Amino acid sequence: MKEAVTLPHTAVLLLTFGGPRSLDEVGWFLERLLGKRPSPAQVEGLKRRYQAIGSASPHAEITERQARALEERLQKREQPLQVYVGMRYGRPLIAEILEKIREKEISRLILLSLSPYCSPFTSEGYYDEVKRVIATWDEEMELIQVDDWYAHPCLCAAWAKRIDKTLKEISERGKGVPVIFTAHSLPLEVASRTPYVEQLEETAKGIIKITGPLRWQLAFQSRARGEGEWLGPEPETILEEILQKGYRETLIVPVGFISDHLETLYDLDISLKKWGNSRGIEIIRVSCLNDSPGLIKTLAHLVEGALKGK
Repeated sequence: MKEAVTLPHTAVLLLTFGGPRSLDEVGWFLERLLGKRPSPAQVEGLKRRYQAIGSASPHAEITERQARALEERLQKREQPLQVYVGMRYGRPLIAEILEKIREKEISRLILLSLSPYCSPFTSEGYYDEVKRVIATWDEEMELIQVDDWYAHPCLCAAWAKRIDKTLKEISERGKGVPVIFTAHSLPLEVASRTPYVEQLEETAKGIIKITGPLRWQLAFQSRARGEGEWLGPEPETILEEILQKGYRETLIVPVGFISDHLETLYDLDISLKKWGNSRGIEIIRVSCLNDSPGLIKTLAHLVEGALKGK
């Protein structure tokens, strides 16, 4: 029997966006997100959206399940590592969890962003926050940063499995149904400085290598309604084109979101489906990967690759 690897000073930190765990946290969450105190109208508007999905974001709970499942899989593969969770805009905050890690005398930390895509609002921002905090310490911490897993074969296979399952559930109607891959929109000025769009396109292409040909397009959802131009097209724009071609249903695949949160449960499942119903098009959403075996397998491969220096 192979001897278990001893890694007493190494741990994994899963990094993610976060969300309010209750309606009482909505104001605090929004203030962190905006970088300034929100107006009462902004807070109440966001509260109404969270009330529509059950009064809280499930994101934190899902991420904790991912961490525990990853720990268990690594243990079975003789890589006994503790897995922590840090959030940029929710609790536990990245700075808070780093202090707990510091107390454990861990000297090597594998940083794994739960967004595979590069942008200042996702992986770049998470990693920068970790480095900012650790730069204030007297002791050293070796950081191993996991990058570029947007087209990892295991990730694409996990999404392909979800898509195939959904298409089978709608039986013969699934043949030729248009597919819209969605991700969060970004300001054009920000997107122009990152490989965000190209990475999403690579994810879609990796999925299609497994599923076979799909009639697909990429859309950018949940844009902020403020000044400046944002990435498009929006899902509604593509749906209008699909309607004009005579289709009455479409498959939405939110590849930009590993876990369910407001952007999937409200923006897609409530707001977009309501919009579609008003125009006579059925919107069928593929569920997020959440803590599915396919995602946990992907995360374990990434951690093992980081340990090997790959």
